[in-house]
Amino acid sequence: MLENVLTVGAQALVLFLLILVGYFCGRADLIPEGAVAGMTNLALYIVIPCTLISAFQLKLTPETLRDFLLGAAAALAIHLLSFLVSVLVLREKDGTRKRIFTMACTFTNCNFMGFPLQTALLGPTGIFYGTPYAMISPLLLWTGGIVYLSGDVKAFRWRKALLNPGVFGIAAGLVLFVGGVTLPDILNTAVKHLADMAVPLPMLVIGCQLAHTDLRNILRDRMAWLCAALGLLILPLGEVGLMVLCGIRGSVLVANAIAAATPPGAAVAMLAQRNGLDPKLAAELVSSQTLMSIITMPLVVGLAQLLA
Repeated sequence: MLENVLTVGAQALVLFLLILVGYFCGRADLIPEGAVAGMTNLALYIVIPCTLISAFQLKLTPETLRDFLLGAAAALAIHLLSFLVSVLVLREKDGTRKRIFTMACTFTNCNFMGFPLQTALLGPTGIFYGTPYAMISPLLLWTGGIVYLSGDVKAFRWRKALLNPGVFGIAAGLVLFVGGVTLPDILNTAVKHLADMAVPLPMLVIGCQLAHTDLRNILRDRMAWLCAALGLLILPLGEVGLMVLCGIRGSVLVANAIAAATPPGAAVAMLAQRNGLDPKLAAELVSSQTLMSIITMPLVVGLAQLLA
């Protein structure tokens, strides 16, 4: 167990060092605050879709198809369990705060922080095993998640759920995967070069975001600490145990454990702002738990590796 924790911890430390570079670039104004939005768009709309397309350049076999469907089923169960437990455990009287805390425990940064660690631990196919989670998460976020945050069923839009960069990249990759289509060498090389940015670019973005966030308020909030304990440790550890009990092992287990153990996704803060639900609280939760996850992720993922 200790060896697994140390292995994951070493990879998490690499990510932390990249975040640190982004932090100092943000503080020194080498990367202005206004540039972070452009870097985020580059990662979301170009780099991550290229990463997904590259990950799906695998031969379709009954085993790979089974693993993909098994991963999707596990991801759906993880999201539903996280949401239900969070609603029950986070007994916050303020409805606005409760919704933000619940969303922070349910929707993780499975793309920005999940993909780099899945690649580091599972190799080039790591992102393939992480894509079912990355597909389920935005679909649920832009359907049930947006309805829960806004309190309005009319806020639901199928177009938003389906036409987002994560789902687009997965859809394109799936078409190639199922159709057995291999990209031409020149195009495949260009896609891989862009995909190689999937590790450093998101970490630099997170670092820049941290540089412009004041964490003192959130560190004095007891409910925020409960939210962090629930979202970063209690739920992921419980979900790893349930996956093992259900017979899920190997790369599917590790990839889903990584995705579940990542901190809240930036989309939680963006949707909170869009719906007028204290975007400052949401941004502080994302930033503070991103730092905490450097410590908690090795524990969760190390256990998953031991049980895989």
